[in-house]
Amino acid sequence: MIRMGEFRLQPLRIPSGWRVEYNNFSEYDPLNDDPEKLCELCEDMLMLENDCLMIDLGWYPEMELNGRFILILADKKRERPFEQPIARFESRSREEIIETVERWMLTERTDIT
Repeated sequence: MIRMGEFRLQPLRIPSGWRVEYNNFSEYDPLNDDPEKLCELCEDMLMLENDCLMIDLGWYPEMELNGRFILILADKKRERPFEQPIARFESRSREEIIETVERWMLTERTDIT
């Protein structure tokens, strides 16, 4: 995907123990910003991991203004972690997504089986 570079990456408070696998989550707000910049809304926006968990963020359907963010918290120890996620959250609000991502990273989930 070609990035236009008009929007900076969304700042996130990432606690120690988490690593960024990829990050295309920009400050573009689909509810308030120019609808001509839909290239910011992709399926592979953000992937965060720690030893046990993965957090995945995407926009579905990709580059469609009527879509929504889908955020998934998954257990890396499961054979197909995204088929049975620990949690799933959907929203059109970038602020709600930021709040949920940061809250999930602070959740102690080291004893997941």
